[in-house]
Amino acid sequence: MKSVVKISLMSMLLVIGLMACKKDKGGNGQIKVQMTDAPADFTEVNVNIEEVWAHYSGNGANGSGWVQLNAIPGYYDLLQLQNGLTDVIASPTTIPTGKITQMRLKLGDNNYAVEIIDSVAVQHPLLLSSQDETGLKVNLNSEIFVNQTIVVTLDFDAGASIVEQVNGGYRLKPVIKVQNVTYIP
Repeated sequence: MKSVVKISLMSMLLVIGLMACKKDKGGNGQIKVQMTDAPADFTEVNVNIEEVWAHYSGNGANGSGWVQLNAIPGYYDLLQLQNGLTDVIASPTTIPTGKITQMRLKLGDNNYAVEIIDSVAVQHPLLLSSQDETGLKVNLNSEIFVNQTIVVTLDFDAGASIVEQVNGGYRLKPVIKVQNVTYIP
């Protein structure tokens, strides 16, 4: 009799465990993206972020492809985002559970850096390369879990991203890496 009770109890626990696993494969989670920076030789480095995307690889029927996140478009002075300070560039966006393989930031026009020359603030336009068409891609191999928010902190290294040209102008060749990924229940 004890064997039958043990087998019944173990079967019930197995069914409950499988049901819990099944719930994780469906449902929704959220992703939030924020940005930070390291020091640079300018007093301001302003980038115009228009869109934030995530490359999503779904589970089963959810499919895969680029998903547009709830970006907060505008100018971000990267040099204000130092010493642990961050700014949200994409507010929490609900998407189905699955894997995020990449992020893409689409920059707008009129990115610029400011430096002080002889006590005068001089603004330098930052020219873009092909990233103004395709966006800045950052690899990210993280999961979206049911009922959790993943917070991705991107480190946009302003100092390494600005290249002085032979003609005296400046080009923005963004150096961005994932600094931190945390999960909030």
